[in-house]
Amino acid sequence: MYNKISKVAYVKIPSSELSVKLSKLGLLPNWSVKICTQHQSLVRECSFPDFETTWSFLNQVAMRAHLWGHHPTIKTTYNKVNLELTTHDIDGGNISDIDLKLAKRIESYINLYKLQR
Repeated sequence: MYNKISKVAYVKIPSSELSVKLSKLGLLPNWSVKICTQHQSLVRECSFPDFETTWSFLNQVAMRAHLWGHHPTIKTTYNKVNLELTTHDIDGGNISDIDLKLAKRIESYINLYKLQR
């Protein structure tokens, strides 16, 4: 399938393979799979030392998501961030290779801010 905006191809990840792929990418235990009635997503919570750092991180995530034609759900309050990644074009919302790729990139951003403390 293709993202209608960026024309990037993506592949749905079968539920049976998710934990193995998350483990291989080093995303466990920080990322987890959220299962709702008919859709799945990757979720992650994180916090930063202050408001300015939080928004620096969010700007990085927003730019990367935009470049890849992705639209993550992001909720933030002061220094806390809740991220949810799903590919809406797959069965009303499921996890694809693009979600895993973005989660890996987001994790690298989080680690950069941890090193700067």
